[in-house]
Amino acid sequence: MTQKKSTTPKTTVKETVKKTSNSYFEEQEPGVKLEMEYTEHLMDTKSQFQKVDVYKTKAFGNLLTLDGLVMTTERDEFFYHEMISHPSLFIHPNPEKVLIIGGGDGGTLREVVKHKKVVEAHLCEIDEEVCNAAKAYFPTLSESFDHPKSKIFIEDGFAFLDNNKSAYQVILVDSTDPIGEAAKLFEESFIKKVYDSLTEDGITVMQCENPLYKLDVMEKMYFDMKKYFEYVYFYFVPIPTYPSGYWSFIMGSKIMHPVKDFRKKRWNNKDFNTVYYNKDIHKAAFALPEFVKNKLGLE
Repeated sequence: MTQKKSTTPKTTVKETVKKTSNSYFEEQEPGVKLEMEYTEHLMDTKSQFQKVDVYKTKAFGNLLTLDGLVMTTERDEFFYHEMISHPSLFIHPNPEKVLIIGGGDGGTLREVVKHKKVVEAHLCEIDEEVCNAAKAYFPTLSESFDHPKSKIFIEDGFAFLDNNKSAYQVILVDSTDPIGEAAKLFEESFIKKVYDSLTEDGITVMQCENPLYKLDVMEKMYFDMKKYFEYVYFYFVPIPTYPSGYWSFIMGSKIMHPVKDFRKKRWNNKDFNTVYYNKDIHKAAFALPEFVKNKLGLE
């Protein structure tokens, strides 16, 4: 696939505003339904890869959904974006070059470029319509697209990794749920590609679903990653608008321990603020509940 780079994704929207009243966006798991009341349907379009919608909700500000699933809201986005990015960046001794696969809303990129150690932050997003939605309706996330450290690539993540071996200290996989195009990002073959695109001291973090409904997905990811990485650890974060309100990330590190190698001095000397993440949250997030430990056969 031909590589296409765009540091300023378009802001045009294919479908125009749909005004509504007393309407609810719904996301369902078996036997469970999340509802958010919205006042406007701001974007309604079908891209080459998925359905992209933006709603103006009463409680959570603008809401981005892909194929009917919650991706982010203005009110609670910081939980996800801080926790997918900062733990690895405060572990690696010199994360100069970082790759984000997915993450077209820009929130993870926004957090990555805050780090002084980061020289280049590349975002590889397959669907430019997601970037367009962010530019139009999530300015506090998409501001990162124009940061001098940022480079945006509209390309399939598989192909991108094939062309960038041993190139990155940190790779963050900010994907949707394992359906459609994103399903292949949860396969062992993709984990191997990520491993090969990391430097010898590299770290990856991947979003890994919620432990109440998708524990089998987490189990498979854990044992697939153990085939390649020295250290493989889950960590957790509350996200109010995600199914069950409880989410997981999985970290694979070639040589560094996720807790023992936390750079406390770098944290103390940082020049930016966070909303949720801090040094105590970093340590506590890696504590596993018993039902997860039992599933993975851990003591």
